[in-house]
Amino acid sequence: MMAMRSGTAESYQERVQRVLVHIRSHLDGPLPLEELSGVACFSPYHFHRIFRGMTGESVKEHVRRLRLERAARRLRLSADTVTDIALDSGYQTHESFTRAFDAMYGEPPSVFRQSSREIALPARERPAGPPLAVRTGCVGPLRLAFVRHIGPYDEVGIAWGKLMSWAGRRGLLGPGMQMLGIVHDDYEITPPETLRYDAALPVDATVQPSGELGIQDLPACEYAIATHRGPYFKLSETYARLAGEWLPASGRELLTAPAIEIYRNSPFSAAPEDLLTDIHLPLAPQE
Repeated sequence: MMAMRSGTAESYQERVQRVLVHIRSHLDGPLPLEELSGVACFSPYHFHRIFRGMTGESVKEHVRRLRLERAARRLRLSADTVTDIALDSGYQTHESFTRAFDAMYGEPPSVFRQSSREIALPARERPAGPPLAVRTGCVGPLRLAFVRHIGPYDEVGIAWGKLMSWAGRRGLLGPGMQMLGIVHDDYEITPPETLRYDAALPVDATVQPSGELGIQDLPACEYAIATHRGPYFKLSETYARLAGEWLPASGRELLTAPAIEIYRNSPFSAAPEDLLTDIHLPLAPQE
């Protein structure tokens, strides 16, 4: 078993390394997610979380950093104008390039070009903390009543308000009620205005869809599960550790299906630092 896990971890490293080489070789191209996930032989659904967890950067951050590092070298070693370098780095205007360059190097391009200090690469930190406790378990099949939210994830409370109001009128609220979030998209790669999220509650066969309330079936599936303790805006850190640390060493692959979140308490009864969320990543069946 340990040999299999070691080999799997090495396989994940090799697959991510192929993507890193591909990005460097195609730095001037669009580098769509489907292309990069295909290079790595990962499902596009979860590729971004694996990449971030293993490299400490999102794909977007990685590409931006490489382009700015290349721009810094050109500023020192060529007579190209700042505007030409900005356009070649993927920026539409001199001003947007200057802001990004200043944020990375601490000074605008024109000042950097005249300075004599070495080109220092900015430090990158992976999400860190105590060892992540991960378990596997099956969830489903479940029949879910849900309200869909389309838009930024920090606005999903609107959908939850509608769902809880509906459930309260029908006497469905209680201490044993399970609250699930179905996370269809990754906020780091999907435009905020098109993010999809379902606020959901298990219901029986007597409940039928009505208006904004939909019904969906969640099939039985095995998940890798990690409990996130803290505010919801930091959930991405635990997602990255689960996909980038545990998964490569586990001997498992992810299924092309949404992640789900099960909320063990509520912002109305717990402080942000005490919120408990069980993150579930769907696992492909073992061969």
